[in-house]
Amino acid sequence: MLFMEIITWDPKDDMETGKRYMEWKPPEGYNVIGAWNDVAACRAFFLFEADNAEAFAAAALPWRDITRMETVQVMETKKYMEEIVAKFRKM
Repeated sequence: MLFMEIITWDPKDDMETGKRYMEWKPPEGYNVIGAWNDVAACRAFFLFEADNAEAFAAAALPWRDITRMETVQVMETKKYMEEIVAKFRKM
C-alpha cells in the first residue's frame, strides 16, 4: 500500500535528525518512492510503500524519540477514480 508521511521535529534536533537520516537504511518491505524537505521548517514528506505493518513499524520506531509522524494512506487520483469511484457508481 502507498503512504504519505509528514515528519516534523524540534529545531533543536535538526542536526541530529539530519545525521540519523544520512545513516538510515529502509528495512525490507519498506520502499521509499520520494522524499522532500520543507526548506522553511523542520518538516519532511515521504511517499513510500509498505508491504506490511512490520515493515512500517521497523521504519518508524527508531524515529519516535526525536520526530512526530503523521501517516496517511494515499492512492493516485486516476487509479482512485477508476477503481474505487467507478465501482460505487455501479451500485
